[in-house]
Amino acid sequence: MTTSGDDRSVRARDIIGSQVVTGENSSAIMKGVKVVLPAPETVDVAGELAALRALLAEMRVPDAGKLDRALQDAEEEAAKPQPDKDEVGGALERVIKYAKAADDFSGHAEKLQQRIAPLVSWLGANWHRIAIAVGIAV
Repeated sequence: MTTSGDDRSVRARDIIGSQVVTGENSSAIMKGVKVVLPAPETVDVAGELAALRALLAEMRVPDAGKLDRALQDAEEEAAKPQPDKDEVGGALERVIKYAKAADDFSGHAEKLQQRIAPLVSWLGANWHRIAIAVGIAV
């Protein structure tokens, strides 16, 4: 990488699967991080949603009330004896939408991926788009 003047060009070899970010105080989210999902029957949905709630509480989300209501919808539906996974998935899509608006989203992306991956496994293949929304390739 050159370091002279305003030239921020990158010259490198063998950096496949890596990120190169230029500029001062820059950050980036690596998209398409491959994750192996746990078996759906092993997922503690209530525990994962509680952990997701705790993580989201750390973030600076502009529409915190909407995010909270979406997460509450997911929690309420998941707690039913026969939860409607499409209802939970739809609520989680709203959660991700509001979380992505947070000014510190990139700083929490990896932790979000850890919370979302098990939930996506439990929801099933119809909901892999939630994983993709937070940069997980499934």
